Amino acid sequence: MKRSISLMAAAAAALCLFAFPAFAQQMRAPASSAMPAGQVMENHNSGMSLLGVSPEKRESIRLIQNGYRDKLFRLHQDIYAKNAALNAIMLQPQPDPIAAKAVSREIAALKVEEMDLLIEMHTRIARETGVRMPMNTGADRMMTN
Repeated sequence: MKRSISLMAAAAAALCLFAFPAFAQQMRAPASSAMPAGQVMENHNSGMSLLGVSPEKRESIRLIQNGYRDKLFRLHQDIYAKNAALNAIMLQPQPDPIAAKAVSREIAALKVEEMDLLIEMHTRIARETGVRMPMNTGADRMMTN
């Protein structure tokens, strides 16, 4: 047990030594060298920010996203409910693997539907506004206000 803790601590220290300087260098780099100028949406830890995008285009993006918001919200709710059902199955004293696999497939189908909808929305935003946005795994983190 002590050995595994020591190994984990050493791995964490190595990660700090090698990863953080690279991250710090990236953060110090001027924005112009990190991304091309123009209309690109940049992903930050705090969310998404529009760089060099006019207020009119921001409003167009917001309107397009609002058109997809309800569908994406319902999909998220369905995925959440299916995950809860899967957990309920797996936390039984004798989990039913057939039922768990069936629910897992339903979750996968919902996630495919979500990604298809996100791709459709991103394509429409790019076509109508010229703004390219990175894909996220969760639409709620991608929506701008």
